[in-house]
Amino acid sequence: MSKLRHPLVDLDSSEFLDNFRRSIDEFDSARLPHEPLSRESLRKLVDLGVYLPAIPREYGGRESHQEMCEVIEVMSERNLPMGMYTMIVTVLFLRNVAACGDDALKAEVFEDFAKNPVIGGLAFTEPGSGSNLARMQTTYHDDGDTYRITGTKHWQAFSEQADWWIICAKHPERKEFAYFAHKRSDGGFVTTEVYDSLGLKNLGYGLNTLDLRVPRHYRLAKAREGLGDAAEILCASRFSKAAMASGFLRRLSREALRQVSTRKIGEGTLHDIGYVRYKVDRIKQNYVVCNALYRHLMLAEDYNTDMQDSMFASLATKVLASEFMLESALDYQQLCGGEGYRKGAPDNIAAYALLDARVYTVFDGTNDLLCQHLAHLFLRQFQQSGLRSPLEFIGRFGYLEDAFLHLTDINLSHIADAPSQDKVVILGRILSRVYGISTLQKSSRSAAPSARLAVDDADYPKAIAVLKNEIVGLVNEYELAGRLVGAPAVSGALRAHTAMIPFDSKVGMRQCPARPRTSRFRSSR
Repeated sequence: MSKLRHPLVDLDSSEFLDNFRRSIDEFDSARLPHEPLSRESLRKLVDLGVYLPAIPREYGGRESHQEMCEVIEVMSERNLPMGMYTMIVTVLFLRNVAACGDDALKAEVFEDFAKNPVIGGLAFTEPGSGSNLARMQTTYHDDGDTYRITGTKHWQAFSEQADWWIICAKHPERKEFAYFAHKRSDGGFVTTEVYDSLGLKNLGYGLNTLDLRVPRHYRLAKAREGLGDAAEILCASRFSKAAMASGFLRRLSREALRQVSTRKIGEGTLHDIGYVRYKVDRIKQNYVVCNALYRHLMLAEDYNTDMQDSMFASLATKVLASEFMLESALDYQQLCGGEGYRKGAPDNIAAYALLDARVYTVFDGTNDLLCQHLAHLFLRQFQQSGLRSPLEFIGRFGYLEDAFLHLTDINLSHIADAPSQDKVVILGRILSRVYGISTLQKSSRSAAPSARLAVDDADYPKAIAVLKNEIVGLVNEYELAGRLVGAPAVSGALRAHTAMIPFDSKVGMRQCPARPRTSRFRSSR
């Protein structure tokens, strides 16, 4: 256990976060070089306590779920790759050591991270296996006092830079997966190629070969069958996209408005054009949605607990947040015109914003795959419920129930009728939007956790209208998919009055009336 107490540990939360927020100007994406972070720069972040919220109190940290969220969100507003950087080290590496590490491993790791500019990464993905982790070829062998791990991993952030790793490997004879910490200085983790990725240049991706031995106490105490523990680990990562999207889109909303308000067009500005104002407002409403997703993460979930039962919400969060990040980055670049296509432009960050945002729909599982998983979770529980109406089930499903009143004029009766694989993906996208409406509804009824996260009450019905309109379009796409593959069309997929709720409407800004319930469906099991 660390004997030196970090001076920031005793600050109250607001003072700690305010100090962090005030001190990271040099990490802004308009200033920081788009390359792997130098140890000198990382030392400044460590001195500001960037890792402390993820370190348990008994090991000299602050141990705070909300502060972990806030630090990622604040970093993402300044610099989206640095938000991802912070998330990987805290949510993926330190969180799992804290939850499942041996006491001796915890003492070694947390003392190192509390005092030194070190980096922790996650080594799961392999060439040839893609998103199917079950096909990984990296294996572990019991070798007396150690485990020997051999294989190949790639697309690891910090491939050349990380000092510590959590490595997933499988038993060569049994369908059993295990997770090991590894200290790079112990050898055997070699980067053979550095990838030239389009975005997230600060993270340094590459190809790595493994032939290493780790002490027995470096094995994490994870015991789910198959890849259940990997799924739980990725739940936390997928939830973190809400924090990154909230910070990133707050900045894009602010900068898009500044761009169009200062760009001269004749005797006026770009902001005088109606469609431009619409695009600026779309970016703002995308932020309001992601702000609600983030508030759910910060207030209703907890990184310091097992997150498996929140699988549905984590999948919906990742899908919706990442798609809105990419959509908004495209709109922001369009509003910046030719200068938005220029790296290092003096008055905008549009080029890098788009390059950095585009990968989020792919990493942590492509959105198409996650939508399938999301839909299957919903369909399985719908079938188990014994209910006949998908809308009625939505009204009883814990993560979706607050969206019920907004969906009564959309015919969803056919979405659960043994959909084909193509329709399952579209259903997942529909469900992500329903989840977004539900979180907006909850946020509209509660105070913001801080003034920085407050939004205008008038923006909630606008953001709900955006999501509802997307659901209408996706229901049409759902029907179109059936036509394209030769299935009979479903008549009456939409009712005539489903286009949009008026922006000044207060429909749904009240609680749903009480409905008889047999149970509250929340768990993804």
